[in-house]
Amino acid sequence: MFYWYFKIFNNIKSEDEANELARLELERLFGEVKPIYNFADKLIEEPLRYFTDSAIRIQDFITHELPYGKIQGYFSATQDIKDVKKLIHRLAYIREIYLVIETTSPAEILLNEILPEGKIDKNVQYFSKDNYRLFRFITHQYFLEKSEYISKLSRNEREIDKNIEVLFSNLTKDIYRIPASISLNIGKRLQDYFANREEPSLYLSHYFHPYKGKFHPKMVRALLNYIYPEENGTILDNFAGSGTLLFEANLLGLDAIGVEINPLSSLMSNVKCQIFHYNLSDLKDYIENYIKILSEKIQRFSQNDNNLFGKEASHNVILNKAKNLSLEIKNTLRDRDRIIPQVLIARDVLSELSHNQFNDFLLLSLSGTISDVARRTSEEFIEVFRSRLNNLYLRIYLFKKMNEILKIKPGKSKTYTCDTRNMRQIIQNSVIDGIITSPPYAVALDYIKNDYPQLVLLELTDSLEKLEENMMGNPRVNYDRRELFKKMGAKDGNLSNYSKTGAEIVNHLISYNRQQAGLRSFKFFVDMVDALKEMHRVLNKNAKCAIIIGNNHYAVNNKYIEVPNDRVILEIAENIGFSIDRIIDRKLQKSSEGIIHEESILFLRK
Repeated sequence: MFYWYFKIFNNIKSEDEANELARLELERLFGEVKPIYNFADKLIEEPLRYFTDSAIRIQDFITHELPYGKIQGYFSATQDIKDVKKLIHRLAYIREIYLVIETTSPAEILLNEILPEGKIDKNVQYFSKDNYRLFRFITHQYFLEKSEYISKLSRNEREIDKNIEVLFSNLTKDIYRIPASISLNIGKRLQDYFANREEPSLYLSHYFHPYKGKFHPKMVRALLNYIYPEENGTILDNFAGSGTLLFEANLLGLDAIGVEINPLSSLMSNVKCQIFHYNLSDLKDYIENYIKILSEKIQRFSQNDNNLFGKEASHNVILNKAKNLSLEIKNTLRDRDRIIPQVLIARDVLSELSHNQFNDFLLLSLSGTISDVARRTSEEFIEVFRSRLNNLYLRIYLFKKMNEILKIKPGKSKTYTCDTRNMRQIIQNSVIDGIITSPPYAVALDYIKNDYPQLVLLELTDSLEKLEENMMGNPRVNYDRRELFKKMGAKDGNLSNYSKTGAEIVNHLISYNRQQAGLRSFKFFVDMVDALKEMHRVLNKNAKCAIIIGNNHYAVNNKYIEVPNDRVILEIAENIGFSIDRIIDRKLQKSSEGIIHEESILFLRK
């Protein structure tokens, strides 16, 4: 008999995550499980109670950093062994797995059969008592999340090497350590940060570039486990954003495709996933060579050298380009607009280099530096840029070193700059094994505004106006009312054919003198008709799709009217041919622009 105990992370943000997402991923990857409301109940039962004597005290491990909330974990008993490696590799909400086997076989031999690549006292421990063997496994998700603190506290490769050792011993050798006070500013050690109950979400390349409205990595991983628990396949995010879903899919060994209309977002997604396949030594040399060339060019520019790159990018040309940039860019950079010539030089230096992937890495780092400099007024551009490059390089180094133990075999990813309403040129029919995506919340966030300086300074788009016009849910666009009213009356624009709720809410807003709000909602809904048709087309038969969406609220006569985006999308999806698999409603800890207090996860099946 095999007895399984799954301990949930102690940093989850809501009871719904334990009761819904943790349970869902376990049921898909493992099978039927029952909730553990308090591990004390299990510690007095067989077989765990055999390991509670003074020689082992398994209760000290199990009760260390328990989660808040009603549910602390899950339990199951099986006749057969399950795929332990897969569970450790994939689970998002489970921090530790305790497996008790009734057997007389030596634990070392069993471990070699169950998890031959397991590292004793790093991600696995074992204990023996009479005819029982107990194994304690620590999931990959724990090490990935806690690596964020290593990135924050490590200045070079040597410190990362040292801190990785601390990370891998923290839950095996340091559980009796008393952490420093959370308010202590000086004297904290790495383990004190590990003890924080906050939920890191910017580990490894998730940090690579600022982006509003990111997916939550832990939630995305759990959704992946539910919609596609298989080992090999291709996952799609057709509103890829900063690439969180693609990165997590690659970490699980899955291939991924992203679709993004914003070229900066495409760049983010591609670079974040390319890091798995970089040669570190080559990257380091490439960065050093680039910084050397850039520093020389900037110095020559400051000396009024008029022959930086030839006639097309002379000193005067750079000055004129900077001078002719829009006031909006200069206002965004506030008093740091003097860095603009240096950014233009840095961009032009890239054209002299030849490694496309490394150039993408440098270009994204340059974009992030523009955001950094806009907030940090005391440092020079080149120093901020050098610091960011070093930080990002060390995060790649950190993953490579961690992976010597974790043995992750990442998948491959490609994000295309394309319109999700028409993906025919890049994705064939019925080739996608699962979709997880989050459409723009019908004008809730202004994605272009956040990226405006980078898009222009780095020449990432030929037409910013066209990009703004084509981006779904963009609040910066004042849509042509006459054209939208015309489309509303046209046969192909009749929203009520797909969603009566959508048509009703649009008419309701217009009738209450919220014409612009009504037309924006209409535009979003008809765009989602096209997007959902494409999602249905590319999915394999019986494949699943998860859509995360929130509802907007508009003020009408001193009260707010809710725009039920979730219900409208469900009606559209069913009329297109999807069937509803399940729905999860979850509250948000803080509301977003547009007064979005909660969101829904809509699971659909083709």
